[in-house]
Amino acid sequence: MKVYLGIDVGTTGIKALAVDALGKVVGSFSHPLSLLAPYPAWAEQDPESWWEGVLTLLRAVPKELRVERIGLSGQMHTLVPLDKNGRVLRNAILWCDQRTAVECEAATQKLGGEEKVIGLTGNPIYPGFTLPKVLWLRNREPDVYGKMATCLIAKDFIAYRLTGELGSDHSDASGSAMYDVVGRKWSVSLLDALKIDPKLLPPLQASFEVRGRLRRELAQELAWDEAEVVAGGADNAVSALGVGVCQEGDCMISIGTSGTVVGIAKGGTLPDKSGKLHFFNHAAPDVSYYMGVMLSAASSLNWFKDKMGRDFSWAQVERGIAETRIGADGLLWLPYLQGERTPHRDPNARGVLFGLSTMTDEMRVFRAVMEGITYGLRDSFELLKEQTAIHRVLVVGGGAKNAEWRKMLAGNMKVLVVVPAIDEGGAYGAAMLAAMGGGADLTTVKDWVRESAVTEPDETDYPKYDAVYEQFKALYVSLKPRFDAVAALNAR
Repeated sequence: MKVYLGIDVGTTGIKALAVDALGKVVGSFSHPLSLLAPYPAWAEQDPESWWEGVLTLLRAVPKELRVERIGLSGQMHTLVPLDKNGRVLRNAILWCDQRTAVECEAATQKLGGEEKVIGLTGNPIYPGFTLPKVLWLRNREPDVYGKMATCLIAKDFIAYRLTGELGSDHSDASGSAMYDVVGRKWSVSLLDALKIDPKLLPPLQASFEVRGRLRRELAQELAWDEAEVVAGGADNAVSALGVGVCQEGDCMISIGTSGTVVGIAKGGTLPDKSGKLHFFNHAAPDVSYYMGVMLSAASSLNWFKDKMGRDFSWAQVERGIAETRIGADGLLWLPYLQGERTPHRDPNARGVLFGLSTMTDEMRVFRAVMEGITYGLRDSFELLKEQTAIHRVLVVGGGAKNAEWRKMLAGNMKVLVVVPAIDEGGAYGAAMLAAMGGGADLTTVKDWVRESAVTEPDETDYPKYDAVYEQFKALYVSLKPRFDAVAALNAR
């Protein structure tokens, strides 16, 4: 059987899916990864561990499944420096690494301030983005920087190892802070201003375009003689494609450890001038999207259950939340266990449980925590609505399995909430890109997507959630000075 293979290089593991021409998953394979943290706020991985994991997964595909084309997805922003011979010069610096605050500030000032930066690239310069990592290498590891001939992002390194061809795509490039999202090209003026050689950056392709054929020795080993590899894309964009979120009116909310809210931009739409929302190019052709990110989504709920709710099963928790009134009888949860990105961009923000009384019990707290996460996602959703129309939400991740949470999302976002039948993250979208690389159009692969659950919003819930949401927002504003003061105190 000929199949498409989608590979997603994540942070904690690599996933591969074999998918047939009708979108049916006929094989699923995974490989774990470990994170290196040599210093506080640093996050690194050895790219060779990705390659070893990918090889393990390729060799695990049964021989009767003849892979025709491979699609790729991977963690955004991560920097892989290579020398002129294609050798890895140091560990990859990951998307969640926070070491580059000084480089972000210096580059922003050099370029004329944040407004100018957003005009050049579509986004502010965040510590997790690729550009400040390049600058950090130049400042802190000049020997490595001097040997660097190419800098790649995670899935592009895998494509290079598979084919021997260097390159990237528009979706990953748009998260680098070295790329003009509106113009869809590397920002030469930015690179010139920061004295970065444009030759360090690889050529760009559409996500579905073929990067090259599988290297001969690997193709012979696997018996995939004619297999091709397409360029692939950034994990958030490819995940959105994988659930059919690629046209105006669509939105994807992912409730995992962190939370993301992705909304498709209207044609010709420009970046969010406030810088609160990311503005990136999609893996789907000629489409852009806005994205908000909250740092502690389902991890907030897991944290409370692990610390104070161990005696309850998840089924009991779901029933208890359903039996507790909206607003949790006055309890509010600020879900900022690790600071927050959208909309506050506040590393000092922390988790707060507000409104405790003698009637407080575990289920009221569970309800408050789930509502607080939902309000945090709503912060991004409300910003998205200012930029583009949204008619339905596709919800994915662990939170999508919880019926009460889906009802809560529908009541807050005031739109239809849909759960896709296949929720496999970037690997499924990567298989779609592989199919498109062979001539399938976007409509054909979107037809692979099926619905498993649909939740209609209950209009009677709207005013109740709206009232609590206003208090949620006001509580952060009131506590902002305290967050900063306590952070300064602990830094001494």
